[in-house]
Amino acid sequence: MGPQTDASWAQTDLVMRLFKWIAVIWPALVFWPVLGAAVSQQPADIESLLASAQQAQARGDFVAAAGFYRMAVTVQPDLAELHANLGLMDYQTGNHEEAIASFEQALRLNPHLFVPQFFLGLENLRLRRLQEAIVCLKQAVLIKPGDVQVQLALGKAYAALGETRLAIASFSQVAHLDSGNGEAWFHLGVAYLEQVEADARLILERHKDSVFFHALVADSYVGQREFTRAAEAYKTAIVSEALPAGVHASYGFVLLNQHDLQGAEREFNAEFKLNPGSLLARLGIAKLRVEQGLVAEAVRLITEIWEADEGFLRVNASLLSAGPPQANMVALRRAVQERIAAGETDEELLSVLIDNDADGGENAASPARAVTVDRSKLRRGNPMIDGRAAYANGHYGACSVLLGARLQVLQEKDLRVLAACSYFSGKYETAFAVGQKLALRAPTEAEGMYWETKSGQRLAAEALAHASAIDSNSPRLHILLGDVYRERWQYKEAEQEYRRALTLLPGDAGALLGLTLTLIADSELNEAQKLTEEALTTNPDDPEMNSVMGEILCDRQDFSGSEPYLKKALHNKPERLSHVHALLGRVYAETGHTQEAITELTSGIADDMDGNVHYQLGRLYLKIGDKESAKQALEVSERMKRERFARSVRVIAQEEPDSSLIKFK
Repeated sequence: MGPQTDASWAQTDLVMRLFKWIAVIWPALVFWPVLGAAVSQQPADIESLLASAQQAQARGDFVAAAGFYRMAVTVQPDLAELHANLGLMDYQTGNHEEAIASFEQALRLNPHLFVPQFFLGLENLRLRRLQEAIVCLKQAVLIKPGDVQVQLALGKAYAALGETRLAIASFSQVAHLDSGNGEAWFHLGVAYLEQVEADARLILERHKDSVFFHALVADSYVGQREFTRAAEAYKTAIVSEALPAGVHASYGFVLLNQHDLQGAEREFNAEFKLNPGSLLARLGIAKLRVEQGLVAEAVRLITEIWEADEGFLRVNASLLSAGPPQANMVALRRAVQERIAAGETDEELLSVLIDNDADGGENAASPARAVTVDRSKLRRGNPMIDGRAAYANGHYGACSVLLGARLQVLQEKDLRVLAACSYFSGKYETAFAVGQKLALRAPTEAEGMYWETKSGQRLAAEALAHASAIDSNSPRLHILLGDVYRERWQYKEAEQEYRRALTLLPGDAGALLGLTLTLIADSELNEAQKLTEEALTTNPDDPEMNSVMGEILCDRQDFSGSEPYLKKALHNKPERLSHVHALLGRVYAETGHTQEAITELTSGIADDMDGNVHYQLGRLYLKIGDKESAKQALEVSERMKRERFARSVRVIAQEEPDSSLIKFK
């Protein structure tokens, strides 16, 4: 049960948490001081009605309280606060139409009241009247700019409307106001990922021949550990004369993973020619020396990098441990320890090398530690000139501080420098802001989306890691995070989140389904089959687990064994209906039932994410002599394969109608 099937739970949880919030700030919401002053000169029956309403509220009888307020507004119809309180009571009892009418009347009488603006915004958000919701919530923010719940609701409204950058701004504000708000961090992470997806679509549509597109495609393949494809994409990218910083060096790391040491050194040197102070290329040479067994030379280079920019090494140290023989890494750490003992190296350098593992780099999910820039390295002349000089010498953090202070007035060439130095030093918010600024200009749109995508991926990883740590006891959050990581093909992270959910909520159907699908995708078929068999022992008619067993047996080429499970799944209507049709189509194709295969694959087209279903259809159409249908299906397949990049960064389905209402606990 993923996010799309948790709608009722999400909405109920939203209301319950709002109730708790209302209870905490109730005196401020119901305007008792205002009401008391307003009705002090009114007949006693008004005071009696208000007293009765207050007593009903105190005992949680909101229906009775609404009744008293309803009588009160007939006596005093021109008092905005009375209408606001009546709206609150109706809101809490689920009388939404009456609540909306009361809030609207309150705002007609007094548009500066916080409560009706906020709750009318929530009502409009619930009804998907997104523009109206944003108008109300923006007014509520103006009245109470520091209110976390209002900013959170505004972010959700922007996200639902597709205004992702504005959603990011709102969620970021919540995270800064309340750093312990796991919900805010989750939605912030999702918003960053949605912006990454939006950028990917635009780059594919408008700039698919650009170096920025090919570099991002290569990065995407690196994140999926598909180094052969990554190398091909980098080869296409590096023919450009306008390479963004770091592309040659990134290609070098891919070649190291392919054990092409000579090619890797060539690419690192190519990076030095373009960027003489490149710490990424220097780190690549250090990794190369580790692979060559030249540990002393590697330690010297790593120490130089650490002294130039601690922030850079903190966020990129994992690149060192991805690939070299373990014995060489042990020797590297021992050599660093010796330098520390001799007083030649900062002791913290060793912890940085030990703490980073091979799952980091572009795919890291752990937030980078904040690093304080050594102010003594900041010159006091022209900040733009000195910023460029800092970048040229590998002092990326200093460069980011110097140029970042003048972000709004920087020219194009300095924006490029600021984007690179901020990204490489782990100052991803600044890099994202620079990318956003560049993306709004037609000549630099592709370059801006390039930096926005790269930094957005990192910021998303950090935000989601924060959410997981903050709401560590929320099984629903772990399931949602698992879904996020699985959609991005980050299977190890997804497996970890689903297992956390199952530890907190043993046997949960959503967590179990997500875990088995992740294991299948990660080719862990034995473990997936074991879990599925256990689930089917408990509930043999479960449509999801039957579909999973059918998929496992398909992957094992046991098509006759797969068929009954898939048919049982279809009979019981699984959520992944189109996927089961596609699997059954594959079974029929492999067992010689061509026409049945075409029928099932056609029903499973909605599940086609990479062109494979259309490809199977094309081959089957050729088999029966329908050349025109075959041509159409194969053309679609090729187009979908070309668009794989955009889908490879897709994280949260935009069709999720209730994602704006997701809550945890």
